[in-house]
Amino acid sequence: MEYLLTVVRYIHQNPLKARMVRTVEEWGWSSCRQYYQLTSIARLVNCDLILNMFGEDRTTAIERFKEFNETVNDDRCLEDVDTDRRRLTDDEARVVIKGLLGKVEIAQVKSLPKENRDHILRKVKGIEGVSQRQVARILGVSQTLIYRA
Repeated sequence: MEYLLTVVRYIHQNPLKARMVRTVEEWGWSSCRQYYQLTSIARLVNCDLILNMFGEDRTTAIERFKEFNETVNDDRCLEDVDTDRRRLTDDEARVVIKGLLGKVEIAQVKSLPKENRDHILRKVKGIEGVSQRQVARILGVSQTLIYRA
């Protein structure tokens, strides 16, 4: 059960560690707000199993879970074995990509001829600390386009 708790915390803290939010409950696609009971939307997640591990009284369990969930840690899960490599933020990645593009503007990449575009995409994919999802978001192209380049 300890690993289950580690995985839940890892998932909730992913956007925080990626510097996409300032607090775990800010991420709109996270179940964290349901665990904290901060949302009035229909329950999509059964939080009982996890919260019951923190106590029988629901209010106390939520407080204890929140404390656990927000504890600074170096949790590693499954394929997350290369956490020593630092991910670039979108702003940092944008600067590196702009430098790599030279005179070509970021907004122009998606409308370049296929051969030129794919050449650039292959170079951008090689930037350490930048994911293909991040590249797609920054360049305004699909992840599939990045993958196939």
